[in-house]
Amino acid sequence: MVKQHLSAFFGHRRLYFVCGKVYKDLSYANKIVHWFVQHRLPVMPVTPTGGEVDLTTDTTTQNRSSLNKLPIYKSIGEGLAKFPAKDAIDGISVCFVTPPQITMSILQQLETDKVSVQSVWFQPGSWDLKCVKRAEQGLKIESSKIINDCILVNGAANASTTDLPFEA
Repeated sequence: MVKQHLSAFFGHRRLYFVCGKVYKDLSYANKIVHWFVQHRLPVMPVTPTGGEVDLTTDTTTQNRSSLNKLPIYKSIGEGLAKFPAKDAIDGISVCFVTPPQITMSILQQLETDKVSVQSVWFQPGSWDLKCVKRAEQGLKIESSKIINDCILVNGAANASTTDLPFEA
């Protein structure tokens, strides 16, 4: 097994995406969006139906954010297109909280769209070996930057601050 470099997921000019049921209060995907906001990292929640993440449901988030809602994008491509400082990013990192077959379809879309993905973080249950191979071979991500761990448990010790402008 290759040693995972959790800190490689983060970067001072990195834009983050969380894919999953981000709209559903108290779901793991929703908690992970809140985690990014609480750590003042530029996060773009993604689910096919779009909508908004209610940031008022968590008191820690309320204390660290001036926003009440965060838009949910229907795809990573849409979120990337709407990010105001896309020329300043060094690439994106994607956190998956989706079943493996959905994870695979998102990885395939990223490959088709030629998106510069620096790292992926597969939450428990969101990946299988096909997803890992797609990330390595299709997106050309080094195996040490393909994380299979819980970001809520091990993310804070590895996160870095951001230089990107982001309202949160």
